[in-house]
Amino acid sequence: MKTKQYELNGRRYDLDWLRVLAFGILILYHTGMFYVADWGWHIKSDVTSETLQLFMRLVNPWRMPLLFLVSGAALWFAAKKTSALGLFKLRLVRLLPPLVFGMLVIIPPQIYYQVMQSEGAVFSSYLQFYPIYLDLGTELFPEHQSPVGLFSWTHLWFIPYLLIYTAAFVIIKPLLDRLAAFLSRDNAGLFWLYAVPLALIIPYAIYLRPFYPQTFVVAGDWYYHALFFTMFVFGYLMAGHLQMVNTLVRRRWMCLAISSLSYLLCMLCEFGQLAVPLSAVVLINCLNGWSWILTVLAWSAAHLNRPSKALTYMNTAILPWYVLHQTITIILAWHLSSLGLPISLEATLVVLGTVAGCAFGYEVIRRLRLTRFLFGLKLQQSNRSSVSTRLESTLEKCAEY
Repeated sequence: MKTKQYELNGRRYDLDWLRVLAFGILILYHTGMFYVADWGWHIKSDVTSETLQLFMRLVNPWRMPLLFLVSGAALWFAAKKTSALGLFKLRLVRLLPPLVFGMLVIIPPQIYYQVMQSEGAVFSSYLQFYPIYLDLGTELFPEHQSPVGLFSWTHLWFIPYLLIYTAAFVIIKPLLDRLAAFLSRDNAGLFWLYAVPLALIIPYAIYLRPFYPQTFVVAGDWYYHALFFTMFVFGYLMAGHLQMVNTLVRRRWMCLAISSLSYLLCMLCEFGQLAVPLSAVVLINCLNGWSWILTVLAWSAAHLNRPSKALTYMNTAILPWYVLHQTITIILAWHLSSLGLPISLEATLVVLGTVAGCAFGYEVIRRLRLTRFLFGLKLQQSNRSSVSTRLESTLEKCAEY
């Protein structure tokens, strides 16, 4: 059967689906962080699994780079309808309130249970802890300190990083547009789709990663800034390149084979079953991460480029779900782990409870004007200025983050 060829003037529903699915993986991933052996997290189960690492290592190298790539692709579509500065302003209006509200209200329970597990029952109640969390100069619990006391954005770090990269995009957009126009002249083969990104990613892994481990606090996070911003730029450049899309779709089985082989090699290296030089390990790890990104792009373009009422709903719900999910997961995991349930039942309840909590939370949030603003949803108001209406309409039609 002949593979569908894509029209660039149409909406890329496959990118919408990818964003939804990537954020959906977060619920499973963060539940896994509670149970996986040897990996630190806010709280940990008394029962941990080394086997779980196999599944989490499968998605860990590409889940966040993919989100930044999709975010960059969203700008390509949105930039055709409004200015780069206008897009940044709207992203700021949409994303800054959830970040601030999240740090003040949603995040504190995560730090509370983290301190309670590691330090013991040092607080009689959450209300006793909260003023300490708000004290940016506190020196209590140094092992849990951020640069400003216990105050933190934990899993919401994606928002400030995305805002920074969008601000940089405003500055370099003319250069990116010229580069995109140059790339569109050529029919990109699969070799170049692998070789060019890896030519950047591999030096990052060699010269930056050993010296700059991830901090989640912007400053000093140079390896991940290099990686994520590169993915962000690739997303912008690839979104408008019809040949790249169709090359990936045609060669999707090859992409899957390369990804599967690279993952197998990674696991053999990780668990000492394959003795290779360190340089080869770096090469394999980089290939593994990038090849899975190309694979999910290829298969989603081939099979998910279609509209859906469920997709429309989830596209709107995804930001509130993202803000809420980890706090709900931690609260459920903390309390369910004390009941002595079979571990499989406990983990299932944590996942289902997180989904149910996010769904209920979103249904409440979307019905109130104040909560819509605080969680970055479009405000439903008839007397807004025409400029504001056009800007919001633009991102309603394109991927927002």
